[in-house]
Amino acid sequence: MKANPGGNISPENVVGRDRMIKRLWKTLENQSLLLVAERRIGKTTIIKKMEAESPKNTVVIVRDVGGISNAIEFVERVTQDVENYLSKSQKTARRLKSAVESLSGTEFKILGIKFPDIAASHWKTLLEKVIADLAEENSQQAILIWDEMPWMLQKIKKTAGETEAMDILDILRSLRQTYNNLRMVYTGSIGLHHVITALREEGYVNSPLNDMRTVDVPPLDNQNAKELAKKLIQGEALQSDRLDETASKIAELVDAVPYYIHHVVAAMVDCNCIASPENAEIMVKQALVDSQDPWNLEHYRSRLSEYYAEKAELVLAVLNQLANTQPLTREQLRTIIEYDTEDFRKILKLMQRDHYLIQDVDTGSYSFRFDLIRRWWRID
Repeated sequence: MKANPGGNISPENVVGRDRMIKRLWKTLENQSLLLVAERRIGKTTIIKKMEAESPKNTVVIVRDVGGISNAIEFVERVTQDVENYLSKSQKTARRLKSAVESLSGTEFKILGIKFPDIAASHWKTLLEKVIADLAEENSQQAILIWDEMPWMLQKIKKTAGETEAMDILDILRSLRQTYNNLRMVYTGSIGLHHVITALREEGYVNSPLNDMRTVDVPPLDNQNAKELAKKLIQGEALQSDRLDETASKIAELVDAVPYYIHHVVAAMVDCNCIASPENAEIMVKQALVDSQDPWNLEHYRSRLSEYYAEKAELVLAVLNQLANTQPLTREQLRTIIEYDTEDFRKILKLMQRDHYLIQDVDTGSYSFRFDLIRRWWRID
């Protein structure tokens, strides 16, 4: 196995996710899923492995929807994926095809999807028809996995308006309620709660996710993180007379996040270093101060204004304080920063949901969820 920081990881090279994937399949027997995690934890790797190793009698369709900026384009992509599946069994999305032809008055060829202009204002009907084609033409359980779903909704909200984003969420929930053999999985690097919060500020009152189970994708456990580091060191044929110790050190330094494990080993390969605990520490220290930001850590700071708007300065103050101190309780933080109690409570909750902070179950004190990010924040 070779170090591949940021690249696509083939399903056979995914380490330590079998138990989680088994749990996800079990959940999907009964309900749809919302996968949440910090960026680079491995959500996309997990869903690609699920697609490659899906159970019998299950249809799994994965699509990255992050580049979509309006509803009709979303329907076109869904149609393309559904038609590709149905065509394998000599079927077609006939309900959708009939609907488009009745709108346009001409024959409609589905493959190479591009709806006529007149279809744009009827996207809701077309989405319902194509999902009906998938669910009713297929006796198997159908699972639609949409990666970067929150980012798509964010773009639609900005380019097409809040109403269109709201309607997509509502229609998809309605379709999940209509077809017993249909499941959906949403995942993405922007928290969907931020999108829904913004929509609520514009008058959105529905609960489009209350039928979905939220699952937080964690980093690897220590043993699997060590195993991944060890396999990468061996796969890169790096010299090491303390292989187990080095692998453990790498896992510890990067909070068991696979993306950063790949980066540390790749850095050792680049400098032709011996794989040792000492060199692992050097690789991490260098990454934390590298002006090129190879680990894209600046993202944790640059996204604050997008996530928190006018409260970004408050969030910044909390992170600056916690980067330089021991864990602090809410009251200790509030006293230092001098902020209103109720607003402060809400912000701290949001920061937990966004994986900046973690709260101790015994003392209630807050600290950075990832020590690697705390180290970077303190230096930065």
